[in-house]
Amino acid sequence: MQSVNNVKVVMRDAVDAASTGFTTATNSVNMENYNRCRIGLFLTQSGAGTATVTLKQGTTTTASTALAFSEYWKNEAGTDALTKVTASTLTTAGAYTGDNMYFFEVKAEDLTKTSANKFIRMNVASLSNNTAACLIYTLYEPRYGSSAGSLPTAES
Repeated sequence: MQSVNNVKVVMRDAVDAASTGFTTATNSVNMENYNRCRIGLFLTQSGAGTATVTLKQGTTTTASTALAFSEYWKNEAGTDALTKVTASTLTTAGAYTGDNMYFFEVKAEDLTKTSANKFIRMNVASLSNNTAACLIYTLYEPRYGSSAGSLPTAES
């Protein structure tokens, strides 16, 4: 079980019913002090929906360079079971009418080191049949002491 003192949770870009995507252009998170980030995409849909999902990395909060992924976990069945998907793209936001969840794991070593990238963000566009959505970043495995007093300040 992870200590909550060593985890940072950031919610970005809540979407209302009329929206079709997230405004994530500058809403990245800084991984400089963490080894891992789990990104959760939560969608509520009124019918079969689609979306274009990409991960981005960068040296600034705009994080505009593609970050490849090879797998993610999903729950499109409305149960509590997650299914591992080996794929480099997510273009379908689920055929299930109701709540769908997607989880992506980013490790610090996945970032391109030659560019000193430390910011990441998920870009979600062209959501269809979406009634509500949420994007949550959970940063964990800090690269520094485990004292809660040594946690860095939030990056906006």
